[in-house]
Amino acid sequence: MFYPTEKPNRIARLVRLAVSSGFIAGSLAFATAAQAGITFEFDYGVDNGSGFWDATEGATRRAAMDTASSAFSSMFGSHFSNTATILLSATATNDANSSNLASAGSSLFSTGTAGFTLNDVVRVKALGGADLNGAAADGSVDVNFGQPWHYDLNSQAPNTKYDFYSTIYHEFTHALGFSSTIAQDGSPLDTKQWGTFDQFLVDKNGNRVVDANTFELNQGVWDAASVGSTGTALAADHVAGMYFDGSFAKAANGGNAVELYSPAIWNGGSSISHTDDDSANLYGTMMTAMGPTGPWPRDYSAIEVGMMRDLGYTVVAVPEPETYAMLLAGLGLIGFIARRRRAA
Repeated sequence: MFYPTEKPNRIARLVRLAVSSGFIAGSLAFATAAQAGITFEFDYGVDNGSGFWDATEGATRRAAMDTASSAFSSMFGSHFSNTATILLSATATNDANSSNLASAGSSLFSTGTAGFTLNDVVRVKALGGADLNGAAADGSVDVNFGQPWHYDLNSQAPNTKYDFYSTIYHEFTHALGFSSTIAQDGSPLDTKQWGTFDQFLVDKNGNRVVDANTFELNQGVWDAASVGSTGTALAADHVAGMYFDGSFAKAANGGNAVELYSPAIWNGGSSISHTDDDSANLYGTMMTAMGPTGPWPRDYSAIEVGMMRDLGYTVVAVPEPETYAMLLAGLGLIGFIARRRRAA
């Protein structure tokens, strides 16, 4: 059974998963970007004269998506060796009064088997598995063009605009599996079936949210931890309610589980599926829930790389010492060639 994604959102960057939405059908228009690493293609749907088809801004918006896809592929490929072509249904809103910037997610495939078996179509495909939904879009992305965007990849966003590329990289990462499938009340989308991300959820004491043997939800742990953040934002007394305890993430975080966004008031679509904005250790990383105006990261932190490794992605091979020495020896020539091109 498939569960297409609802279009989640962000300034709270949401990644809400639901069962009620479908993908656009009809006359399709495709755009392709990036030839290495993870390649994203976009189905912009029927030309309706708005959003990505706006008569004035549509071409610029589609070009920015292609640029984001190509640049993300390079960034992702600098960390991971996985390759795949992912098709996203791309839609747009135009609401200047909304607190949402953008959204993305993967369709989900139910195996009918209890466990961490609710497969993200995008993630399975990116890890070299089957294309679980065939020719249909693998996931979705939505952008709110009612907000002021900075589209120049070669410069930092000013303090009056949101960085388009940091935002879209964030959303692509959600589509790649960086999100929880658990509802506010702790229920799964299908009986005893949970997403890969969910197997790493623990509270501040290390108690697991989903039992790894029975795949039952620990309701008490979930109820307390999902809204368990305490203390002052960015201060030493801040303690998150929920944590991600994957081994690679912990290794990158000094041996500690990674704080997840778990505010005292549940924030639908945002809670649990992001790193913790209120943590001084994590503020300013790509996968926090809030995206401010001005410059914001366009690359993963070491902790985010660790979390993606826990989700199954394979890091690029580290060169052998002999190879690394040869690469260093060649840098002078490479730099010379680059300087010549700039001066030409």
